[in-house]
Amino acid sequence: MEQQQNGTPPVPVESGGKRFMRLWGPLLIKWGIAFATMMAGAMVCSFLYMSAHYDAAMEAMENQEQMMNLYNAILEEFMKWLTAIEGIAAFITIPVMLILFHKDRVKERVSGILPNKKAPIWKYGAVLLMSVAMCWGLNNLIAISGVSAISGSYEKTMEILYTPPLLIQIICLGILVPVCEELVFRGLMFKRLRARAGYMQSAIYSSVVFAILHVNLVQLIYSFVLGLMLAYIYEKYGSIKAPVAAHVVMNIFSVLATKYELLDWLAADIMRIGVVTVVCAAVAATMFVFIQRIEERPDYPNKPGENGNLAAV
Repeated sequence: MEQQQNGTPPVPVESGGKRFMRLWGPLLIKWGIAFATMMAGAMVCSFLYMSAHYDAAMEAMENQEQMMNLYNAILEEFMKWLTAIEGIAAFITIPVMLILFHKDRVKERVSGILPNKKAPIWKYGAVLLMSVAMCWGLNNLIAISGVSAISGSYEKTMEILYTPPLLIQIICLGILVPVCEELVFRGLMFKRLRARAGYMQSAIYSSVVFAILHVNLVQLIYSFVLGLMLAYIYEKYGSIKAPVAAHVVMNIFSVLATKYELLDWLAADIMRIGVVTVVCAAVAATMFVFIQRIEERPDYPNKPGENGNLAAV
């Protein structure tokens, strides 16, 4: 899966600081926007709660124990809105990442770097099927292994994220957050690494960073495996739309499966969850073979004396 071949202009050499900012800048911007949004959300939650409980809030100012109770009450209220706040942060971040992403593609064209071929839209069905199969199968394996049971932070995180109404979950967790993450981790971090290194090194590096940021053990394992899959999809399909579509489908599936307790239903019968996991593995493997056959290498112009025509880019 070589993105650059003979005849492609070399990537300009950059200083260490510029190289660091080029790689980590998008993530730092994402963190900055998320932090500012969280602070704004905390202030709004505090203001609304204290306005609704003004007398109790004033009394708490004079008593340390009551002050701590007030703090915990505000924090509990804030957690109820955490999913929506994350969605708002993603909504603000997406246009910023799109600007950076567009600038990168312009620089590639100016430098003469030919992008990978873009797969036709009819081949996106394989992406969607593999994404659902991978998501479902991995969740089943995690449930069977019992890893989720020993990760208290995972259970707490899931409880917080899936508390809001279903529509908010779908919009924030199912659409805005995955679009934002794909632009940052695949569209910018992976793609910028790919300009200077091989596919496997770039995929592993970006997937490790993607996984570590999910903090708890269950999400770390899950995110690393899916990060590798999303990088592979981007490489083969030649468009950020492919991993975005995959990530959105996986997150919406997770939201709906949690809402309707699909995993609990499967886990109630070891034979049932085993059969579904095997089917998911078979579907994912079949779709992987299909995707593997997609020719992603760019069409390079014919050399002088061959046909005299230039291949379309």
